[in-house]
Amino acid sequence: FILAGTSWWFIFDKWLTLSRARKDIYLFEEEFWNSKNIENIFNTLKRKEDNFGLSQIFIVAHEESLKFDDFQMAEERIYKSTEIIISRQEEKLEEGLSFLSTVASVSPFIGLFGTVWGVMNAFSGLAQLSQVSINAVAPGISEALVATALGLFAAIPALISYNWSVKAIDSIVKSYENFISELLISYQEFNVQEKSKK
Repeated sequence: FILAGTSWWFIFDKWLTLSRARKDIYLFEEEFWNSKNIENIFNTLKRKEDNFGLSQIFIVAHEESLKFDDFQMAEERIYKSTEIIISRQEEKLEEGLSFLSTVASVSPFIGLFGTVWGVMNAFSGLAQLSQVSINAVAPGISEALVATALGLFAAIPALISYNWSVKAIDSIVKSYENFISELLISYQEFNVQEKSKK
């Protein structure tokens, strides 16, 4: 019961975290690409303390772009800095995945052990009886089936959640990387426009 309950808590927490991360990507990109003033977005986000996801990546990228007049030097720094941020965020998103993987792998064996134990108890009870009936073995067999069901109740959702989470994290990280590529293109275009004005 404890393993199943803990597993379901991790499943819900992981679903909530990743769903929120995907929603944040959508909302940030919609606001960012529809905005005509990057500096205003940067200054607004800079005042916040709980930036995560694309907002944090953008802050780091924009800070690096402001340090250099030469875009090529800034581009290299932006890539390196954002790679570190993305890697750290990926680590945070993956928290709890190892537990779900362990539950998915171990729970069926725990259930099997409970099944074997229940069947052994049922047959050891039979040895002490002179007359065998279904009522004598029913409690032991039912305990064995409950143990099997609990093992599967923990393992199957954990495995589904693990696979879904891995795919979702991969999609989120790709969105982060795509945003950086698009941001660098926009910086490059801005840099070319500024040079043409001079």
